[in-house]
Amino acid sequence: MSCRRPSSPSPVPVVPLEDDNLLDEILLRLPPQPPYLLRASLVSKRWRRIATDPQFLRRFHVHHRKPPVLGVFSCVGRKISFTFRSTLDPPYRIPRDRFSLSMKVATVYDLLDCRHGRVLIINRDRRQVTVWDPITGDRSLVAVPPEFNNNHIGAVLCAAGDQGHVHGACHSIPFKLVVLSSYEHGDEAGAFASVYSSETGVWSEFISIALPQGDINFSGPGTLVGNTLYWLLRGSRTSILEFDLDRQSLAVIKRPHSVDHSVQIIRAEDGGLGLAILACPRYHPLLQIWERKINSYGAAIWVLRKTVELEKILGLRFRIDKFRSAMVQYVEDVHAIVLLVHTSAFMVQLDSMQSREIHEHVRSYYHFTSFYTQGLEVPCSSLKQK
Repeated sequence: MSCRRPSSPSPVPVVPLEDDNLLDEILLRLPPQPPYLLRASLVSKRWRRIATDPQFLRRFHVHHRKPPVLGVFSCVGRKISFTFRSTLDPPYRIPRDRFSLSMKVATVYDLLDCRHGRVLIINRDRRQVTVWDPITGDRSLVAVPPEFNNNHIGAVLCAAGDQGHVHGACHSIPFKLVVLSSYEHGDEAGAFASVYSSETGVWSEFISIALPQGDINFSGPGTLVGNTLYWLLRGSRTSILEFDLDRQSLAVIKRPHSVDHSVQIIRAEDGGLGLAILACPRYHPLLQIWERKINSYGAAIWVLRKTVELEKILGLRFRIDKFRSAMVQYVEDVHAIVLLVHTSAFMVQLDSMQSREIHEHVRSYYHFTSFYTQGLEVPCSSLKQK
């Protein structure tokens, strides 16, 4: 008579969300906007432990690469009040007071730049700039060298140079300031620049270059492409000023000859220098994307990569007057341009050419992008034991 062997117990099925490694991978793929990770962290203590782990947050930043737009900053009346308006959907909009900065001295301040989670503000009367981190509230005051006149502009950027670094959570990393000024004396015109390092507290030696005659003012904030900053020269319809941070050098670049209207410097698809241009005809304006390439002879040339009818991008049913339209901003981190069309403002994502209407007065606003984990530090007593 044969004996049956006792059957081994069936393996207990593993619930996917009970596997920490799998849960980690799921949370890693949540959208980078603050509400998603915050809501996940409220599920239980176990979920919060993963969502708040510094190593997980570093992986989260690397996975997404680009921080989300949290809102826009403006300077009210160019006086002592700097306001923030969150662009997140309710009920997750960041309160205006959370990112507020009031200056005690009643004098003229200007917003100069907003990049890598920091805001650059200048007090022209005191010849002093403030570098402000709205996430942490930290402020650094830096005196501008006396050689710069009151017509100077500036840029702020993270000083991290290691490959693979993700901007948007650079709160403890040193920063760099770039300040440029222009001059015109008789038959001579030019620009000069200097770089400040928060790590050393020292300004670099001046770098200078001759500029075309005429109005040599800079147009708008600079655009960072790779490790090079670019500005449009307002007085010349054909020139761009280039400042290479690695070489510490200035250069003047010619724009495409067909440029006849509104222009923004952008990052091209290959990561190099590009331009977004509103081109003719007047009542059916076109959005053109140009890219600067090196040809087979080793010369830099402009190549037209894309032409799209503006009406198709925006989905408007009325005729667009090119002379009532303008590109007013390029948002680096999300690779988008802001267009002012008649009395409406639109943000156009340049990879997808998808647009959405926005409602702020875009000429005086700076978009603020950063990873934001405020609210993840929820008391343990309010969470489920799991």
